[in-house]
Amino acid sequence: MKFSTYILGFSYLVLLFTNCVEEFNPPAQDFENLLIVEAFLSDSNEPFEVRLSRSIPIDTSALIPETGAAIRLSEESGESYNLLEAGNSGIYSYPGIINTQIGKSYQIHIQTRNGSQYESSKVTMRKTPEIDSVTFAYEERPTAFLKGVQIYVNTHDPENDTYYYRWEWGDTWEFYTAYRSDHIYENGQIFLRQDDIYRCWKSSRSTTIDLATSKNLSQDIISKYPLVYVSTESDRLGSRYSINVKQYALSEASYNYWVELQKVTESLGTLFDPQPSTVYGNIQNVNDQSEVVLGYFDVSTVTEKRIFITRVDMPPIRVPDYYSYCTDSIVTFNRIEAMIEGNYMLAYETQDDFGRFIYVMSSPPCIDCRIYGTNTKPDFW
Repeated sequence: MKFSTYILGFSYLVLLFTNCVEEFNPPAQDFENLLIVEAFLSDSNEPFEVRLSRSIPIDTSALIPETGAAIRLSEESGESYNLLEAGNSGIYSYPGIINTQIGKSYQIHIQTRNGSQYESSKVTMRKTPEIDSVTFAYEERPTAFLKGVQIYVNTHDPENDTYYYRWEWGDTWEFYTAYRSDHIYENGQIFLRQDDIYRCWKSSRSTTIDLATSKNLSQDIISKYPLVYVSTESDRLGSRYSINVKQYALSEASYNYWVELQKVTESLGTLFDPQPSTVYGNIQNVNDQSEVVLGYFDVSTVTEKRIFITRVDMPPIRVPDYYSYCTDSIVTFNRIEAMIEGNYMLAYETQDDFGRFIYVMSSPPCIDCRIYGTNTKPDFW
């Protein structure tokens, strides 16, 4: 689970509002050097990972990794797990399996390279209910001149004990290039191509903060939460599309943290908006509680559900033709090498009306789908 996108946006807003209003006197804290902690412990088989970085100036495009730290995860039974850093990446992970249990409390301990010590609050692992369903509906939005598919998530807790939910999603879609390449030119010879570079897949991850609560409802039910709108103007709906939704149960404190982070990262931030306040997580400097630390250590089980959408699942739609610019050239064998030097690529071999072999060539982006994605079929496809 990655907080970098959210924290990056928050860092920008903090720096923007502490620099653009002359009357505002920022606190003494150096907002360009805040420690950022990304840490989430679940019951999945993925390694437990903690990412450390430093906040950045507004004109910088990447977070600065915090390297050389010592990180330990402890649980209430007294057992602890030491995390190892991968190179100088600021990414620390435990190489084995942590047998997490619902109801147990966990805590992370951090010592940075300069000797500063940080601890999270003790957090109890919560049980996340199953996702009831992920559904979709074709929806037109005339005011925004959009057509597309709205994805919804539905869930409930039969024990009426969750109330606070958060979701992340990742989507994958297949696409095809303009020309199928059946042949390859190597060392002056034509061979049948062994790999398929006509059909590929792309993937992306959610960058928004998606939350909901049923606290003020009579039952612990979330119905048709609008997760993401997939427009026909994108390339996602051209063939087959899939989305996988992960659901997390939050504590009230964790939910409130995410709500505040959502406000400051998704606000447009005009001069007439309220000044964004610092979003305090549950991680503190052991010896200096006035230091601002960005991030939140959370613990819960994870449930997930995947759906697929194909063209036949929707009314007739028109999607952009991203290969409308593609043209081909038909050449004889002795022209292939010169065409390749001119940034063309061989698509396939065929014959003309007289039985002579000719070769269809086009620009690489029109033939090789790996330029935009991967031709390795996902395991779940």
